[in-house]
Amino acid sequence: MPNIPEEWGNNFYKSGWKPGVDVNDQTGQGEITHVGTDPNYTNKFDQILRDWGYDPEHYEIEGTVRSSSWNVQLKGGRSETFFAFKGLVKKKSPTHDRYFNELFKRAAKKPPVISKFKQGDTAFMFFMSDWQLGKKDYGVENTVNRYDRALQDAVNRIKDLRKLGHKIDEIYMVGLGDLTENCTPHFYESQPHNVELTLIEQYALARALIMKTIDTFLPHAPKLILAGVPGNHGEMSRTSKGQVSTNRLDNSDTMHLQICEEIMKANPDRYSRVEVNVPTGFHQTLVIKGKTVAFTHGHMTGGGGNPEAKIEKWWKGQMYGWLPVGDAEILVTAHYHHLRMKQQGDRTWFQAPSIDKSIDFTERTGLWSHPGVLTFTISNKGWDNYCPL
Repeated sequence: MPNIPEEWGNNFYKSGWKPGVDVNDQTGQGEITHVGTDPNYTNKFDQILRDWGYDPEHYEIEGTVRSSSWNVQLKGGRSETFFAFKGLVKKKSPTHDRYFNELFKRAAKKPPVISKFKQGDTAFMFFMSDWQLGKKDYGVENTVNRYDRALQDAVNRIKDLRKLGHKIDEIYMVGLGDLTENCTPHFYESQPHNVELTLIEQYALARALIMKTIDTFLPHAPKLILAGVPGNHGEMSRTSKGQVSTNRLDNSDTMHLQICEEIMKANPDRYSRVEVNVPTGFHQTLVIKGKTVAFTHGHMTGGGGNPEAKIEKWWKGQMYGWLPVGDAEILVTAHYHHLRMKQQGDRTWFQAPSIDKSIDFTERTGLWSHPGVLTFTISNKGWDNYCPL
């Protein structure tokens, strides 16, 4: 910690402004309160972190800081002005941790993949929703094994659809949020006791599974699109009171897509056919084979009632406000973990299941839903071949 002059003692700090740093080892986040006599402290954050024992190569002071200053009388009648700030200390994104470097090197060594399939008229939709990796409840190993089976089932499904005459030339891999469980205690009281991976391990596993998904589908279409939206478990800057210190779009779900895009740059000969599309907001609207399709996690819908009522009310609001999602013919959500589909006129809502099976929820309510992965196809005729795997 900084060398605080003995003459300052403990009596010269305003209430709530005693210097210190409190960083949660699991989340890599915490708060710093720094007091000094230099008014230009904002230009010296790196040195301040070092003084407190945090390497600025791995930690940063992020977002807006709160500042204060006050005058005190020290021993001998000398006057001193103290300048202080409070801010968020955050471990830097593990983009370049050893896990990233391993994926980067592995991707660089993989040979190019040439798809034998040419231009077609159909997109295959594959949704990555509510993995919640790191959750002890169902178990990480069970979740990963189930996802591996779903990937192989999806490949077999594509082959079967081609035999039936569907000319699939695009595969969409869409993340619907909550890919990791996260580790912070603000989501649920039980969460600190229900996580078996550190945050860095969760992030590394999510990136590895996304890259595995891309590699699995590469031989099966001339064009792949990696897209996705943020979920509530992906929020990276929430405080212990459930507030957000930066903004709710500071989100690991979309960060994983961006990091995988960076990993693929290690081998453009192999991955040049993969397009990455990350939204700048909570929702994403794409035109796929002439049809407007929207994705959102589902946590922003709010309101009372069951999930169906919440989604319907929210979607109508998007239409009323002339927002892009309101133009969608197809809406896909996650968040509620169970499979559901509803058609009304020319619009269809798909609710994707979770790959994670919540034993805790079943024990508390007696209810449960089949874990799985949502897939279907889209052509200029609309959606077809609805099939949860």
